[in-house]
Formats: sequence, C-alpha cells, structure tokens
Amino acid sequence: MIILIVSFVALCVGFVLIAFISRAAPPPGEALARAGGPEAWIGRLRPEEFQKLLSLLLAEMKFDVEQSSLRGGDVDLFAVNPTPITGARIYVRGLAHPRLGQVGEEEVRIALEAARAEMAGKAIVVTPGSFTAEARASAKGAPVDLLDGPALLVLVKKHLPQIAAEQRV
Repeated sequence: MIILIVSFVALCVGFVLIAFISRAAPPPGEALARAGGPEAWIGRLRPEEFQKLLSLLLAEMKFDVEQSSLRGGDVDLFAVNPTPITGARIYVRGLAHPRLGQVGEEEVRIALEAARAEMAGKAIVVTPGSFTAEARASAKGAPVDLLDGPALLVLVKKHLPQIAAEQRV
C-alpha cells in the first residue's frame, strides 16, 4: 500500500515538473536566438522578415525572384539566374523557426520534390538553425544545398553588409 502511495506521489511530482518545464521553454525562434553566436539575430526574425531577407539576398546575388510565398514559418521562393548559359532556376525553402532549432531530412525531401515538380535545377534549404545528420546525409549527392545559420550569415555579410551591421531587415 505504501509503495502505491509513494508511486502515485512521484508520478504527480513528475507531471508538475513537466508542466513547469514546458511553460518555461522558449518559443521556437527564441531557442535559436538564445543559442548565441553572431547569427542569433537572424533566428529572431519573424517569418515575414526572414522572407524579405532571403529575397534581398537573392536579388543582391543577381537572381530574379519569380515567386515568393509564406506559409506559417516556411518561405518558398523560386528564383532565376538570368545569366546566359550558366543561369538556372532554383527553389529555395526557408525555415525561419525550425522545430528545436534543427531541420530534419523531411524538409530536405520536401525541397527536392518541389524543385523537381517545378522543373528547378536545384533546391536550397535555408535556416538560421542547423541541420540534423540525417538531413545532411539525405542531401549528399542530391541537387540541394543546405545553408545553416553561420553559412547564411557569411552570405548576408558579403552581399548585404548594411543589414548585417544593423542586424535587422
């Protein structure tokens, strides 16, 4: 009987602790921002701002953004490099606030399928977070590039130095 009571009390305490931890957990974008590092400001961008940043970055890299849409925290862009012979159409999937700060292989597959369906030459998955080992493995050998927070920051600093300096879009 005592074991049953002790077990019940321990179970209740466990549920209370879980409730407190879940209430104290930061929102998805906040986890990226708290992770620190110079790219943390990109993790604080709202999805609309992240979409704008990607559009500005592609435009500065001489791409023409054909189509851009925003669904939840996901950005979908189609862009064309109009350069003769070397130019190409690309699909960009931006994930402003990936779950737990990491993008998994499912998002890489979604990007590849969307690129194929729209006859794009390649896909790019962009996030201020990072990629899981499974995502990196599924991208190997496929026409997809993965841009995590540090790589995105390098591009922003190179092509949009004013935005990088001000840390806002």
